[in-house]
Amino acid sequence: MSIDVLTLIVLGAVVACILQTLQKYGGIPSYFNVKLFFAMAILSAACWIMSLAVGGWGGMGLTAIGLNGLVGAVSGLVCSFVLNMVWRSQ
Repeated sequence: MSIDVLTLIVLGAVVACILQTLQKYGGIPSYFNVKLFFAMAILSAACWIMSLAVGGWGGMGLTAIGLNGLVGAVSGLVCSFVLNMVWRSQ
């Protein structure tokens, strides 16, 4: 599992841009993408905390999944906030 951190950040930003475009031109409700990324960040943090309790190789695997999800979710959350502010002002 060699996903680079930069790849995760770009992936979160791309998903945020797609959801923001769908919000503007499609039918998804306001701040759906912010709620989605916030929920993903909470679930990833919970996965990371549970991995500390598991320990061993299984815990290390869960730590990788949790922290990778957390990086992508925080990147998407930040991009969603920035895009909401930019597109609301236009």
